[in-house]
Amino acid sequence: MSDSVLTVRDLEITNTVTGAPLVHRVDLDLRRGQVLGIVGESGSGKTITIRAVLGILPHVLEITRGSIEILGRATTSFSAQDWIDTRGTVISAVFQDPGSYLNPSIRMGKQVQEVLRVKKGLSRAEARAETLRLFEAVHLRDPELVYQQYTHELSGGMLQRVLIAAAIALGPEVLIADEATTALDVTVQAEILDLLVELKEREGLSLVVISHDLAVVAQLCDDVLVMRDGEVIEHGTAEAVLRSPQHEYTQLLIAEHERYGLDYFFAKHALASSRKVATYA
Repeated sequence: MSDSVLTVRDLEITNTVTGAPLVHRVDLDLRRGQVLGIVGESGSGKTITIRAVLGILPHVLEITRGSIEILGRATTSFSAQDWIDTRGTVISAVFQDPGSYLNPSIRMGKQVQEVLRVKKGLSRAEARAETLRLFEAVHLRDPELVYQQYTHELSGGMLQRVLIAAAIALGPEVLIADEATTALDVTVQAEILDLLVELKEREGLSLVVISHDLAVVAQLCDDVLVMRDGEVIEHGTAEAVLRSPQHEYTQLLIAEHERYGLDYFFAKHALASSRKVATYA
């Protein structure tokens, strides 16, 4: 079995109205069990690249060059049904504003339960029990209460946990976190990052973490892509890129984040990795 779960080669994405390329010849590889970070300022092409990977580009944008493979399957030949079968079960995502992806008129439990009933064919009772298990897995303090609540009754961090529960409900191999902690306060952000690490280990996920926050990348990621103006300008291990950046733009990004104390997050990531090794020893 190939070690690669997601491969992007020579990707170009073009605005069909203006003819302008928005992403230029992007390459990336995500290995099984890896955490890959994609960093860059707003407008650098991070989210457009990931939307292409998920097959959800806006209708005015299209892939005009290159290829995307998920578990060895080229998505360029995917039918609408292929995407339905792939999203959620093979590759899933959580985004910056969870409230935008949850229906405010439906209780939290019902929203996750419906995914399980439709995609897994579970009975109502089975889907309810599995939803409560998922709510426990993402550390919602009172799963039974949250099951009955609506979006307006939950905090941003709780909504993000519900969205993560929905994203992992069908057992995907790849989880994409697109600025998933940006709108949260520092304490809740740290809790969500720790949760992602825990889920990676427990569920066997491979993660793509998109962020403009280098502290997040230093804490979570094994490898990093730095994007600017739709291009990858630097790529390497997180430690190599963030400690010894080669490109002037990366150096500027790091200089702006000096106040976060990146060494602290490197140490935290190293400690988590050493604990993982000890667990498997």
